Amino acid sequence: MSSQLGWADSVALDRASREPLSDQIYAGLTSLLDRGTIGVGHRLPTTRELAAALAVNRASVQAAYRKLAQEGRVVTRVGSGTVVTGPAAPAEFGLSALVSRRASALRPDLPPPPAAPLVADFSRLAPDERFFPLEEFTRTLTSTWSRRHDLWQYAPPLGLEELRLEICRRLAERGIERKADEILVTNGAQQALDLLFRTFTDPGDAVGMESPTYPGALAIARFAGVEILPLLMGPEGPDPSPLNARRTKLVYVMPERQNPTGITMGEEHRRALLHAALASGALVIEDGYEEPESGIAPLASMRPDRVLWLGTLSKDLVPGFRIGWIAASAPVIDLLARVKQTADFQTPLPLQAAIAAFLRAGADRKARHNRALEVEMRRLSAARALRSHLPGVSWWGGAVGNPIFWLQLPPEVSGRSVAAAAAARGVAVAPGAEFDVAGEDVPALRLSVTRVDKRQIDQGIRLLAEAVRDVQSRAGAARSMPVV
Repeated sequence: MSSQLGWADSVALDRASREPLSDQIYAGLTSLLDRGTIGVGHRLPTTRELAAALAVNRASVQAAYRKLAQEGRVVTRVGSGTVVTGPAAPAEFGLSALVSRRASALRPDLPPPPAAPLVADFSRLAPDERFFPLEEFTRTLTSTWSRRHDLWQYAPPLGLEELRLEICRRLAERGIERKADEILVTNGAQQALDLLFRTFTDPGDAVGMESPTYPGALAIARFAGVEILPLLMGPEGPDPSPLNARRTKLVYVMPERQNPTGITMGEEHRRALLHAALASGALVIEDGYEEPESGIAPLASMRPDRVLWLGTLSKDLVPGFRIGWIAASAPVIDLLARVKQTADFQTPLPLQAAIAAFLRAGADRKARHNRALEVEMRRLSAARALRSHLPGVSWWGGAVGNPIFWLQLPPEVSGRSVAAAAAARGVAVAPGAEFDVAGEDVPALRLSVTRVDKRQIDQGIRLLAEAVRDVQSRAGAARSMPVV
């Protein structure tokens, strides 16, 4: 077929064009192949023959043939000439092959959904929205939005100044002295953590983290590809010894009511941890997800040049606001703000303004006070129920005002298996594996009473005790099976 073509007409050349003739020849031949004018198995003219037909230099034809061969459209064999082999086979699509190594490091493990109807939800640490003053905040929001046209424009890079000033005032009450330009408002504490890891770590860098610790921080660290140095939690707080003689980029800790253990570090332990972290060369991230109540000085008040304070309204007031902040030295904030602008330009201004007014009025503290009274009654109910139904299980946390209980199960009992067995009974709990740095199925559970109705606590823990005994008996039966 190809020998019957009028090549001068089939491969049109524009000799006045700046496009190289070899590219024009390649485009003309590709068009013939795509339309099927020249089919698979047909032989193209020799480079000499086509050059003569087109009245071009033979090197131009050779360049066009080479490009077709590189794409797998033709093959040149000695004695057979240049033969059409068909279009290059499309690359196979496989979603898993496209996923980055960082995304692959994220763990898909999710706790089993509890059976319906739900008897008791001990799995979440989020505050109970029934104690949020919705009407008061709605009035504040409406008033702020309606009279402030400046809120409908782009925000300053660090966030609305009036909110940053209010955050500074609150921090000063805890002994943390910061100026407005040392505050960066973020879309929740999770974005703040992400910014810190994106700004200060590269894959392979060492980062110290309590173990167990907050799953959101673990997810970010795994995504960043850092080496996590586990600081094992004890009854006084994390063990800082893994930081000794190590170069570390970041150290992430929760000195107050640590999630998930509920432990509050004493002043002496805080100073020992801070000393080890600073000696490792790290910046310290102090996650102050709740307003401190212990009266012990925060790490950020001891070394404001090296400790970054992470604050949020999500954990102890309203998760839906997605308002968080980082308080740090001005050079650190400047770096973080530049990185934040690669992800988003601002945290919504109208919401920032309404929250600033809400905080100035102290309305958030009124809501916390009302909630704290209820949480304390729930805590007392949970402690009584645990002593009654699980007398052989010890726990950390659960002190006055503390809604977190970290249950330490017998060594042979799987936390994941207990969570699954409890879910089947309509009780939701968080297995220890969610908080473990290595993701191991540790014999532990986190119980939170922030959202469970106090009337359901005793029944929920009684069903949990059934689940523990069920898993423990199955583990004992497995150990007693003869080896054959």
